[in-house]
Amino acid sequence: MSEDELDPMSIEGLDARLVNVETILPDLFDMYELRAAGGPYYWATLPHDQAVKLWEELGKFVTWLDGRYLTNLADPSYRLPACWYRHPIAVEELTGLMVAHRAAYDTRSAKASPALVDWHQRALWPTLDSLKLRAGLTGCRDRDEHREPHAGPAPFIVTDDFLRYVG
Repeated sequence: MSEDELDPMSIEGLDARLVNVETILPDLFDMYELRAAGGPYYWATLPHDQAVKLWEELGKFVTWLDGRYLTNLADPSYRLPACWYRHPIAVEELTGLMVAHRAAYDTRSAKASPALVDWHQRALWPTLDSLKLRAGLTGCRDRDEHREPHAGPAPFIVTDDFLRYVG
């Protein structure tokens, strides 16, 4: 009788299962211990080549997000400016949204679940609201040019137009 034909509840079957577990368990522990906090999405600890790969993935996700959702919203204040990647808060929040999206839409799961609704209600809309309020994107979106997130207000410049207006 081969291992495939063993009764999984017999002594021989249980022994074979235990050997399989003992064989893979050390590898699982090694994989767990080698993972950095935050996994492959923690920007601060990524080696350059992994960061470049994550930037590419995030760029594709943001392009998808913009085409699927943001361009279809009635409120244009949710749109991301072209320089979104230069805003640290936007990068962190969009990375989290991308990771949550991957988990919710994991194709390996064959069972129906509320994960897709959860992604929309607990990840997508709160993240978009947060970006709109906190990420410092408004100045870039409204001016169509990048403003450093922590640059403060734009300096006042006296122009000929200003002088004509006040004069």
